[in-house]
Amino acid sequence: MARWDEILSLPVQNPPTLEFSASDIVWSKVGGWRDNLDRLALIPFARVDDFVRSNKDCPTRFHVEARRRRPPQTSYKQKVDGILEYILYWCSFGPDDHRKGGIVWPSRTTYVPKKKNAGRPNTKRGYTCHFTVKCLISEPSVALIIYNQDKHVDKKGLPCHGPQDKKAEGTHAMFAPYISEDLRLRDLSLLYVGVSVETIMQRHNESVERHGGPCNRDDLLTHRYVRRQERSIRCSTFELDTDDAVSISMWVESHLNHVFFFEDFSDSEPFTLGIQTEWQLQQMIRFGNRSLVASDSRFGTKKLKYPVHSLVVFNSEKKAIPVAWIITPRFASADAHRWMRALYNRVHTKDPSWKLAGFIVDDPLTDILTIR
Repeated sequence: MARWDEILSLPVQNPPTLEFSASDIVWSKVGGWRDNLDRLALIPFARVDDFVRSNKDCPTRFHVEARRRRPPQTSYKQKVDGILEYILYWCSFGPDDHRKGGIVWPSRTTYVPKKKNAGRPNTKRGYTCHFTVKCLISEPSVALIIYNQDKHVDKKGLPCHGPQDKKAEGTHAMFAPYISEDLRLRDLSLLYVGVSVETIMQRHNESVERHGGPCNRDDLLTHRYVRRQERSIRCSTFELDTDDAVSISMWVESHLNHVFFFEDFSDSEPFTLGIQTEWQLQQMIRFGNRSLVASDSRFGTKKLKYPVHSLVVFNSEKKAIPVAWIITPRFASADAHRWMRALYNRVHTKDPSWKLAGFIVDDPLTDILTIR
């Protein structure tokens, strides 16, 4: 059993898979609250999201129940577990219990009880599994994960979701609280190109019937959920402010997870915005490792003040997949090495073994030496 003053001597574990769960980590034990033994491990702080998204043991998701950040200018005492940031993740089937006779523990002071808890009993079932993530002052690049409760049970010690919970049969709790990210993005893509909600649901229901009924969370997709996606697209706006610089800064601030490089308007440096979604990052790692990445710098060169440059990889069928977009007035400039380095570091954070075999350019003015 590890002592608290020895936690920094533990190895920082960085599994090679894109996502990893508790079963992929070697855990150490330390004495916790009320004489409980907490399990803890160290991982790179940049990979916390990869750990949170994966759960092989039991289908579920975790949400942020509480978060605290220490202001950079705050003075603090030097201690081994001093933290810059604290995040409490709780299974999305808890901590409240909206089943009959269950206990509700409001997560926020602004909680207002609803008149109708339509569908909520299948979502909030008193699940006790939770863990904390700490960004340590002594090692800001490392995340300390502490599993306070790792059992998939409620306060009575009974299974409250998944195949072992007989009362969950036929409900969302049988599988996972939300649909997968792949299905969500696929539906959004169809809605963006004009496919109606009714057509999406008709195709989905036909697919579920073909394989004999619901067998995972995605099979329980509802008309209401797709309609809500359509409404969010219809109500969204891309001009957040009349001033372009302010509008872009606001967009970047609200999409930090998708921005790998941002250089604002200035007299000395050209405006540059690098965008890459989590899905694109996974495709770049999967199909770009020891393979080719190509540059497509033709889109909007004659119409747009700031053209959109795409980086693409090629899948097993030799079809191009866009894995990043760069918006800048001069893609071939000598400043390209800055966003290239940022993108390379982003990929290496996920997969340190990733290596590029070649880079294809379509602009004769591209600085080849910079790319090399």
